[in-house]
Amino acid sequence: MPKDPKPLQTFSSENEHIITRRNFIQSSYALVGGMMLYSPYAIASDPQRVVAQDRDHQWFHQPLRIMHTVLRETDASDYDARVVVDYVLQSGANALCVNAGGIVDFWQNPFSAGNINPFMGKRDILAEISAACKDKGIRLLGRVDFRGVLPEVYEKHPDWFAKNHDQRPMMMTYTRPHLHMACYSGEYRNDYANKYIAQVIQDYGLDGIWHNSPGFDNICYCIHCQTGYKEYNGQNLPLLNESSHEELDMYMGWKRQEADRYMDRIKKTIKSFGEDKVYTAEVFSMYEVGRRVNNGIDLKNAFDHFDILVSVAFLTENTEHIHYEDFNYANSIIKFLKSAAPEREAVVMYGGNGTSHRLVIEPSLDVKVWLWEILSMGGRFWNCYFTNVPPVAYDTRNAFVESDANHFVKEHEEILAQHAPVAKIGIYYSRSTRLHYRNDLVEGDRFGEAIRGMETVLIENHIPHDFILDEQVNAEKLKKYTLILLPNVQCMSDLEISLIKEYVRKGGKIIATYESSMYDQEGRGREDFGLSEVFGVNYKGEKWNTRRDTYQFIRNKDHPLVIDEAGRTQLLHLAGYTLKTRAKPESGTLCVLVPTVHNQPPDKAWVEELSSDFPTIVHNRFGQGESIYFAYQPDVIAQQMGHPDARSLLFRAVLELAGSATMVETNAPSSVHIGLTASLLNKGQYVLSLVNTSGGKRPLRELLPVRDIEVKLDLGKATLKKSRVLKSQGELQIRAEGNHVVLEIEKLEDFAAVFLET
Repeated sequence: MPKDPKPLQTFSSENEHIITRRNFIQSSYALVGGMMLYSPYAIASDPQRVVAQDRDHQWFHQPLRIMHTVLRETDASDYDARVVVDYVLQSGANALCVNAGGIVDFWQNPFSAGNINPFMGKRDILAEISAACKDKGIRLLGRVDFRGVLPEVYEKHPDWFAKNHDQRPMMMTYTRPHLHMACYSGEYRNDYANKYIAQVIQDYGLDGIWHNSPGFDNICYCIHCQTGYKEYNGQNLPLLNESSHEELDMYMGWKRQEADRYMDRIKKTIKSFGEDKVYTAEVFSMYEVGRRVNNGIDLKNAFDHFDILVSVAFLTENTEHIHYEDFNYANSIIKFLKSAAPEREAVVMYGGNGTSHRLVIEPSLDVKVWLWEILSMGGRFWNCYFTNVPPVAYDTRNAFVESDANHFVKEHEEILAQHAPVAKIGIYYSRSTRLHYRNDLVEGDRFGEAIRGMETVLIENHIPHDFILDEQVNAEKLKKYTLILLPNVQCMSDLEISLIKEYVRKGGKIIATYESSMYDQEGRGREDFGLSEVFGVNYKGEKWNTRRDTYQFIRNKDHPLVIDEAGRTQLLHLAGYTLKTRAKPESGTLCVLVPTVHNQPPDKAWVEELSSDFPTIVHNRFGQGESIYFAYQPDVIAQQMGHPDARSLLFRAVLELAGSATMVETNAPSSVHIGLTASLLNKGQYVLSLVNTSGGKRPLRELLPVRDIEVKLDLGKATLKKSRVLKSQGELQIRAEGNHVVLEIEKLEDFAAVFLET
């Protein structure tokens, strides 16, 4: 069991301090110990604005630990609200989400489109759990699902639902049984859904609504959609397999508008019962591209409407070919959500059981590490079980798997409230680039691979960072970052390009790869890079497949990016695709493309000249700032195959341009991940976290403790006033060395965290 935390400890800057705790962290850019701690670190939004918005301190702005029971019809037969509530309390959760209904109702729904659970009899499951939660002070959310209905409900109101072009009912074929789909314009998702939600909030005193699967795919041709689209642009609805991309894109503009209006109606209904009533649904994957015609609910809609930002991210997905998601994806999600809306709780919906095999557990160690990863960036937990609650499921092995993380948050709730990641390095996230990936691209890579590769390099080298969302970018936001990374940010508007240029001109620094700025925000190609002046190169109209038998020749052997290798090799690895470019006279070429050296026959594997005139890496100064541009895809290579040349070059580029903004030096292995968050409510308060993922092949069989960690933190200026170890597993020594803090950590088992106040 963890030891009780010791009281806050006051430090003086002259002395070395030793703290003993059950576990502390290896570190990050923390602010510690008896030193001066400077905090010009970027938090995704203006802290003063955030604090002003959050003065009402609604319950859903506090650290959330949500239990979610997705009940099956048969669970109603022996449902025991007391067992559910006991589990919520013992596991350390403070809110419960439970079925209200839609497809199947778990209350005595009197409406004509209702479908009361036949296994419930005359009972009212929603009433029972509502009363039990109120008795114990547990917040209760109702799960509603209006994506479709069973045939017997459809027959009562066939004009409420979606229609194909030939006016046959539109069916949801991935469900068993198939459901009749409901569109955004029809009666079912609108008048009926809002009447339904108002009834369950009023009658059962719900604290909010979880809107399950709010999206609607495909094109509906019901009379409501036909009329609405005609009013929108005077045209008929397009045909999916016959209309042009332009016509389909126009349709999607209308569909996004309808989705937005649909969610706005739902939210207004919920908020009519009080501002403390929550509206939330899943925020879709930051890497999901979708089809040209998708459901029209994008991340921006979620940020605009949902009180709690919830991203569904299970360790495994419901696919035929199953893999375990990288641990760092859990904290990436939180960084992304907090970058967009730091004042809101950012929550990952995971499962002690999976989505691929719902009736058996996910590997327990992986689940625990997943939770610590989420917490390390200021995120919270939403445990979704698909078979009642864990103690009464078929497989109970993961019952209480979330307890350590939940109770940690509960114990330190006051400290952890309203935290967001801190960073001076930002990864540029482009929504227009994501949409551009709906097209058939020559490279064949998926959107997000460049971002993930870049982030992997940062995480494994313990460099704090967050995201800069293109929809929120402005000059003030960019000024908060020492270094901005453009991982193949293909699509950029003229305004974005102007802002980046001015940022670099005034002293900012960027690293960019491959086709960054080669297209406008609509995906229309440019003749040259929009940021050509900043990169110091011109595009020469060709894209080369350099996946095989290609290399880079080191031209500038003294440059910091290559000096360590230059004495031992003339060539560096090259893969992926490469753009044909020419360096501007004033820019500095580090490496150039080698003409293809064919692999076979080996006797002929040579070329007359290794060098060429086509740069692969260019270091350029622009105004008071500078850039490093890669004409190929080192970020994608880092993600797909992980060759050390790609990772080393990206890492050294960051070191070269970021300087002290990397904030940390450590001997910790890459399997130890570091998080630093700052309070938005109390200036100068921070939490520094370490997560150990050392364990070999996934899923983990065991966690291997990491010992004798040293961390050197560059903190700038600010005096540390108080410190408190929140969780640790060994001796911790803290000492000041000039403008740095040095941490010596005896042992890290799974997770460690420390509170710091300056």
